[in-house]
Amino acid sequence: MIARLAPDSVRSVLVVGGGAIGCGIARELAGRGLEVTVVERGEPGSEASGAAAGLLAPQAEGIAPGPLLDLAVESRSLFPRLAEELARETGIDAGWRPAGVLRCDPEGLSDLSVFRDQRHAGLKVEDAGPARVAEIGAGLVAPDAGTALFFPDDGIVDPRRLTRALWISAERRGVRFHLGTEARRFRVEGGACRGIETDAGFLGADVVVDAAGAWAAFDRGGAVEVPVEPVRGQIVDLRPAGPRLPCAIQSPDVYLVPRADGKLIVGSTTERVGFRKEVTARGVERLIAAACRLVPSLAAARFAGAWAGLRPASPDELPLLGASSLPGLFLAAGHYRNGILLAPATSILLADALMGRAGSAEAIEAFSPLRFGSEGKNGGRPPANAVFG
Repeated sequence: MIARLAPDSVRSVLVVGGGAIGCGIARELAGRGLEVTVVERGEPGSEASGAAAGLLAPQAEGIAPGPLLDLAVESRSLFPRLAEELARETGIDAGWRPAGVLRCDPEGLSDLSVFRDQRHAGLKVEDAGPARVAEIGAGLVAPDAGTALFFPDDGIVDPRRLTRALWISAERRGVRFHLGTEARRFRVEGGACRGIETDAGFLGADVVVDAAGAWAAFDRGGAVEVPVEPVRGQIVDLRPAGPRLPCAIQSPDVYLVPRADGKLIVGSTTERVGFRKEVTARGVERLIAAACRLVPSLAAARFAGAWAGLRPASPDELPLLGASSLPGLFLAAGHYRNGILLAPATSILLADALMGRAGSAEAIEAFSPLRFGSEGKNGGRPPANAVFG
């Protein structure tokens, strides 16, 4: 039996990590009247959140019915209200657009079972023939794009604008940010987490939330092992010379996400190479080639740049949400490819769990950090091979 802090004893919370999830949690907790501090090694949004493409596509991504899809669809539904609140509070348009996502496969989408299951679960999945593909894709998608499905409820958001808006909103709600501060280890006193040691000294709180993304396992060898490792994703920025895509387009090899400012985000690789964030010629070449196969006119697009980010992956590629085995320490980590998508729901559910709201533990039971046994000491690891995706 793991000891827990009484909810009414929680007055202050320290959040480690200033990405979309860390800022979202801080904002949510401050809105509920708690004293919140965020520790961020760089600037909010400077790591995975700022590097993401911004697809809100639990269906097009092929998530099978189950706890993750339920969480993702619920989180997707929260974006309209969140975007409206952030615009009102900060004046920043987070770039949320419910434009849908078109998924094509020149090879024929050999396994449609997951999408049939989504349809049987009551989600919208539209079969798209050549005429419909031409209509949805404004005539830009290759005629031989193959089998296609359209997901009208999927959408997109601008992750950098979203994270900045969450950051500013959190500050306006009273959250204090320690930027350029590196977390080094958890401080354990009396069998509970009482704060963290940083390169600038000790910061204490009643509860600590580890939302440090790929760096969530910063306290290696400490009281709690956090089973998260980095997975590199490279992304290319193109500027099309002609008409813009009206919605996101995806294939098994690439996704294309249009921005309101004319950018076309092309992603992404999936590479387990540790904490190396380099952009590689091979990664860029493969992304551009896949993009041009899907939308041939992109061969004339201007190359505007490329970058890489580190996704935080857990052993089973599901998030780690909720109380750890160490009283006073909660985890909001391991969101892998879905950090931006899951940020709204994670913020609410983690705040509910931290404050001991009825039913909160059951709501995130499938994502409990305890499922690996001592946060991963008996758990597995994702496969070590690098995969292009």
